[in-house]
Amino acid sequence: MDRDFERFNGGPNEDRTKRLHVTITPQRLLRINRNVYQQLGKPDAVRLYYSPKRDTIGIEVANPRLNGAFPVIPNGPSYRINAAPFLRHYNIRIDTTIKFLNPEIIGNELFLNLTEIVSVAARKRKK
Repeated sequence: MDRDFERFNGGPNEDRTKRLHVTITPQRLLRINRNVYQQLGKPDAVRLYYSPKRDTIGIEVANPRLNGAFPVIPNGPSYRINAAPFLRHYNIRIDTTIKFLNPEIIGNELFLNLTEIVSVAARKRKK
């Protein structure tokens, strides 16, 4: 391919019943779909971690009574985590809605690599 082309890493749409879909919005909301929620064991709350070395966010199922636990809030067909304090603390800036290409679930932990993302923001319509 010629040098002035950029490769799109997003890939085709996956079957909704099987895909793991995780996004972060500019409003600093972490959104997970029902599949992720169920594979994590339908948690009421999670704890958030960050590895600067790996540029990866870690999400671990937690008891909602634990100090620092973020509630998982139903939001229509998906769930949201208000991650603003976490993102501000680690200076993770989100200018557009991003989707994680390879969210990985191991046991009751979810790993989100910030180097494996694609923008999924809707275009603004001309008036």
